[in-house]
Amino acid sequence: MKLGVFADKGISRWLVQSFEPFKDKTDITLFVPDNNKHDTSGFDFEKHLLRHNHETWLSIKHSLSFIRRWLYDNEKMTHVDFYPFSLAEHFSSKRYDVILTKAERSLYTLASLKDRFGYKLVFRYPYTLPFSHIFNERSEFARRRSYDKIDHFICISETARKNLEYEGIDPSKIDVVLNSVDLSFFAPGPKDPVLMSDLGISADDLVIMFIGKLTSWKNPFTLLYASRPLIQKGLPVKIVLIGQGAQRDNLARTAKILGIVDRVIFLEFIENTSMNKYYNLADSFVMPSLTTLTVNEQFPFAVVEAMASGLPVIVSNAGGMPELIGDTGKIYAQGNYVELSGHLSEILTNDRLRETMAARSRERAEQMFDNRKNSFQILDVFKKLVKR
Repeated sequence: MKLGVFADKGISRWLVQSFEPFKDKTDITLFVPDNNKHDTSGFDFEKHLLRHNHETWLSIKHSLSFIRRWLYDNEKMTHVDFYPFSLAEHFSSKRYDVILTKAERSLYTLASLKDRFGYKLVFRYPYTLPFSHIFNERSEFARRRSYDKIDHFICISETARKNLEYEGIDPSKIDVVLNSVDLSFFAPGPKDPVLMSDLGISADDLVIMFIGKLTSWKNPFTLLYASRPLIQKGLPVKIVLIGQGAQRDNLARTAKILGIVDRVIFLEFIENTSMNKYYNLADSFVMPSLTTLTVNEQFPFAVVEAMASGLPVIVSNAGGMPELIGDTGKIYAQGNYVELSGHLSEILTNDRLRETMAARSRERAEQMFDNRKNSFQILDVFKKLVKR
């Protein structure tokens, strides 16, 4: 079976790990644009590089086709289309049985080329807000032109499946395969004393960790608010915020206003190969996201990586997060820092509870988010499609 994998400019380790377990059983090509946001040099897959300059040259060479696409797209092509001429050139020389994408620009273009090149088209569906595309003209346009061309949807969660069915998609075209992680890499382990020393963390400190974008909707502010009462009670709390984003300076100002600036550690970039060591530093993990009109949590990998690392996990009730942790962690109402603070206090002051929650987190990760198991569920979907 020949499989092509797209994610617009988001080809990343989180996507690629879904195909690692069966890469020896399937001929897989990753389609990587020259503005991809992640380093792909370490991925042991065939990669087809998409170059903007080459696409421009092909557009000039096939100027009549370019104009037809432009007119068909109502002058939205430059905002939606994803290397159409480069892909047509490649597909003319290589046949694919299945193409999977997790992003709407490539979905639009792949849908437009599907009948010509005869592949099955699969969309990895993540959304947890119904009809959220109505707030984005490009997204609405791409979906309207592509959804009837999709052969199958693979939802990343039950929450996403319910959302897709609510939008009117035939349930027979939907499968749920949960995102998953490498449980041999993300696993419980001792705290690294060298890393602790580098970060100014002592053996007595209780570390609360957040990993994600430092944005308003990810909302690390609630974690800072919730931590101050713990510090005022005398708990040796350290808050580690790992990520980048527009709210970085405001978070630092908030920590200063709250009088906890000496308890907050900001880290911007961590190499993927050492992320497990950072999870192992933590005594608890918090994902405090908010739901907005257009944005809702889908499947934050950091939550599952924390569970696999054997951490007690606390999440807000945003999007698909309650589904991820089930009854193994704590769930609180979005933005309710008093409730979050209570959960943190309960966990950090009770060693036995913390150990029990840690064990249950790992157990749930092994049951539901094992990359070796879930990846072959994706492969089974592909095999069924090819046999049709």
